[in-house]
Amino acid sequence: MEREKKRVIIMEIENWRKGKLLPEHYCDFLLNLYDDEQTQPKKKSTLSVSSLQQGNFKLWALSFVSVALIFLIGFYFRILDWPFQAAAIAALVSFCYGLGTYARGRAWMGGMGGQMLYAIGSLVLLALGAWMIRLNGWPVEMSMLGLIAACAVVWLAVGMIVPSGLLHYSGWGALILLYAKFFGQMNPGASWPMLQLLWLPLSALLLWLSWLAHHKAKRFASIYFAVGVTLWFMPELDSLLLRQNAPDGIILYILGKLALAFIFLFIWRKKWIAWVSV
Repeated sequence: MEREKKRVIIMEIENWRKGKLLPEHYCDFLLNLYDDEQTQPKKKSTLSVSSLQQGNFKLWALSFVSVALIFLIGFYFRILDWPFQAAAIAALVSFCYGLGTYARGRAWMGGMGGQMLYAIGSLVLLALGAWMIRLNGWPVEMSMLGLIAACAVVWLAVGMIVPSGLLHYSGWGALILLYAKFFGQMNPGASWPMLQLLWLPLSALLLWLSWLAHHKAKRFASIYFAVGVTLWFMPELDSLLLRQNAPDGIILYILGKLALAFIFLFIWRKKWIAWVSV
């Protein structure tokens, strides 16, 4: 194949990657078929060690803005009124998520840089939110529930838009905590069979959503499957960690459900692996 035709094909594959028309690993596979050192367009990655060594102005300016923003927010956060504290948190979290999205589109740390920045932004949202509650003397229990609900909304929304499996799963995790807290207050003395009825139908629902997403929105299928598996073990985790009212022999219950889960996964391996593979 002529070099110019290869170059056109490679540029088209890169456009597919940027437009999310094909999954990342499909694009990498296609690039490996046509790529060589002479035809591959040189990727200019702002976020790289070589850019630092070469004195890339954009990277140094971005680093200065990042450090200055974190320093200013950390220094003045205590003396701000709560609306400005909330605005500062929103600005810093948006900055981390935006920079993470920018990093994911570049050849930097193999995509791990973007995931790290998403994780940092999520921790900032949770930590500064808890600090804001403490500084303003708000009722801890209700305020923390509100913070967790806000985190759930943000993580789910950003995780679906970006997309990021880490944020999407974290949003579901926050919803699971709210669900556990609500029913923990409604029925603090729930028996082990009652906890199974509270959680296992939700596990079945999420696994069904995983099957549905496999046909309708494939990129969400693996997330729903992971949440469904998590919910499978939530009755025991709820009893052991949240209610601290574990029945005798709970370890045997957990091992039994683990063995049952492996049996189900083995029997239907050809189906669920197709759901979660992207």
